[in-house]
Amino acid sequence: MKRIINRLNLFSADKTTQEVYRLWRERFVLPLLFGVMVFGAVALYPAVLASNSVTVNTIFISTYLLIVLVAVVRFSYLIRISVFLLGIYVVGFSELITHGILGDGLFFFLAVIIFSTMLLSPRAGVIAIAIDIFTFLVMGWLMQSDRVIPLNPNASPAQVADWISASAAVIMFGVVIIIGFRQLELEFAGAQKQIDASVDALREERNKLEDRVQERTLQLRRINEVGRALAAILDPNELLTRAAKLIQNEFDFYYTAFYILDSTGQWVELKEAQGEAGKILKENKHRLNVDGKSIIAQAIRTKSTQIITDSNQIRIDMPLFPYTRSLIVVPLVVGDTIFGVLEMHASRENVFLPQDMDAYQNMANGIAISIENSRLFQEAQQSITEMQATQRQYLQGAWSSLTAQKDLYYALGDSDLADSNPIEVPLALRNQIIGQIDLANTTDWTNEQKSLIEAIAVQATLALENARLVEESQSSAAQERVANEIISKIWTSANMDGILQTTVRELGRNLEASEVEIEISMDGQNDEQ
Repeated sequence: MKRIINRLNLFSADKTTQEVYRLWRERFVLPLLFGVMVFGAVALYPAVLASNSVTVNTIFISTYLLIVLVAVVRFSYLIRISVFLLGIYVVGFSELITHGILGDGLFFFLAVIIFSTMLLSPRAGVIAIAIDIFTFLVMGWLMQSDRVIPLNPNASPAQVADWISASAAVIMFGVVIIIGFRQLELEFAGAQKQIDASVDALREERNKLEDRVQERTLQLRRINEVGRALAAILDPNELLTRAAKLIQNEFDFYYTAFYILDSTGQWVELKEAQGEAGKILKENKHRLNVDGKSIIAQAIRTKSTQIITDSNQIRIDMPLFPYTRSLIVVPLVVGDTIFGVLEMHASRENVFLPQDMDAYQNMANGIAISIENSRLFQEAQQSITEMQATQRQYLQGAWSSLTAQKDLYYALGDSDLADSNPIEVPLALRNQIIGQIDLANTTDWTNEQKSLIEAIAVQATLALENARLVEESQSSAAQERVANEIISKIWTSANMDGILQTTVRELGRNLEASEVEIEISMDGQNDEQ
């Protein structure tokens, strides 16, 4: 079958070459005829004046008009070339009749051979040689037997040897011309074949490149679709599940799984996988040692993409995946930190190629960034929750202490109204309720009134908190001032008695204590020893 295809290709190439050569000759014949018309008109006039033979002049004029006719009127290529060759032959024959074999006719007969070979075929050149030799034989016999006399009386008489020499020259130069043009045609055909082969190779390479560009465009579109869908997911568990399903559906893979490093960095655990085999592995809490020989461990240690195309090796190493024919493991890396790997199986061979490693690595990098963002978001949410809990405890403690010291209550109006419509609005400060506003009216509360009460409650809560903070800061400032004054007086005392007296006096006076006592003794320490 391949031989038949190759022969058909060669035949097609030869046919194409012949077609190119034929088109070149057809384009060449028209300028050639117009050139003969122009230069023939220039040469015809003095030739007719110089010739005293009506026969020769008639032949020249008739031949010229015939060439003009085929040049102007649209005839076939064969007719045009035949008329052109006939014109050259007629001119050569006229020269032979006029001057004999020693005239210029030999050049025209050689021209017939040249143009027949070049514009028709080597076979036409051989026919032209035969016609020339036949013409020489007939005309040589007629002139040597004095049956035909040259029209030019001053023509040099020719001998038999001259006719033989002219015939030999025509045969020799004709053969050389035919062989030369045949070789030129073969070279042209060979060059054309090389050009056609190069063009076919370029066309095939272009088609391959176009297919590869389409595949890469589709691959990038799928990768962008995966990245776009995962960008808004902030839950790590949901992120891995969604990513595995998207990759499985977009790329039509046989198996997709995510392995994540544990806190020790010694084990990589299966966190998400698609398919029945993945379900079994997840139920068994499948994990691998980072120092092991598995392809996943190698990808983690080297932080580089690993590809396996040997289906036999895959069947031996992974019996749970009998339909896997191509396998790739891509590390999930952010900066210098690796979080795990993305494992993808395909049921077709040569799906994962070395030139695709960068594209899949970019997809894995995007997924790794999404995992890191979700982890940071969870940590931030946890920190915010803890801060809010701490803040609520602080506010609860601060206001509980304040309300224990002060009776923060105020009422206005009659609370014993019958058929009243009460409304309660809490005083909430950062999700911590510190009080409540109770209102009652004999009519129903409108939405505008409720909104006004809620807005006032918010502002009242903020004002109360600000007032508490101001009082707390003033109290702290007063305590610091008193402490500084006491410390200053203590440091001004010159002896220990003065220091003790000043300390007791100032503490009792500022704290309004009924009794203050200070004692320095080492008895308790000695007893313990």
